[in-house]
Amino acid sequence: MADPFEVRLRFTSLLTHLTASQTSSVKTAAYALKHRDMDEDLHSCILESLDATTNPSATMNSRANIMYFLEHFCDMAIKEAHMAYVEMVQRDMRRIVAAVVHDGGGGKGVSGANIKVARKVVGELGPSGKGLLDGEVVRGIEEDLKRWEVERARMVGEEGDSGEQDIEDVKSKSEKERRHGDHSNKHTPRTKDGRSNGVNRVDKRAIEQRIEEDRERNKRLRESVWAVSGDDDEELNKLWEETSDLNEDDYAIGREEAEERRQFARYYKSLLQEAKA
Repeated sequence: MADPFEVRLRFTSLLTHLTASQTSSVKTAAYALKHRDMDEDLHSCILESLDATTNPSATMNSRANIMYFLEHFCDMAIKEAHMAYVEMVQRDMRRIVAAVVHDGGGGKGVSGANIKVARKVVGELGPSGKGLLDGEVVRGIEEDLKRWEVERARMVGEEGDSGEQDIEDVKSKSEKERRHGDHSNKHTPRTKDGRSNGVNRVDKRAIEQRIEEDRERNKRLRESVWAVSGDDDEELNKLWEETSDLNEDDYAIGREEAEERRQFARYYKSLLQEAKA
């Protein structure tokens, strides 16, 4: 039997080094399923890795990666028929979302970019997606997200704004500050009396990493849309169902294409005749 302490250390390391690649998620999930006899301990590692108080080194990107990982983790746990992991994620989802969205000491700061991540993953796991989360839980989480959006908007003084800050906008602001040489209070904006207002500013390196990881996830999403099972009959049936019924426009297009082929055949025949002459 593996040493429980070493298993926890190894799993925590895998969580810390999660990226947007599918290989990274599969490797981490496979390790947890390999040591399923320690499922409660390994689930607690996920919570501790997200919690800013127990893991001060957790970043906006690392928390987002763990949130995306949980979706793949649940899929693999279901395939391996180990529902304990899924049930623990269901039980603690509101706590997980709160940890993903908040950052900074004591979890006081709110990450606008991670609000989008949490909403997307919860939507995928909810009744309209994979059905792993109860509708009441999803509604409760959505209420929490909206409340945090309002709080964040109030903190940054943007009345009427949702508080979600697009990564591209953050990057643009960071670039402007770099060009103008404004490096004061880079990490934490301050209020007029000099206190932190609870909104953490993201540095340029983290922004670039996040943009690259989002690009990788979008690429995987496009690949999954085009993926086929390899079963020709299944693919044929799918195409047959998705193809619209024939109408007069289809016949007109067919006649035009047939006429174009006949014109090319006549042209090619005339070239051959000239070459023989």
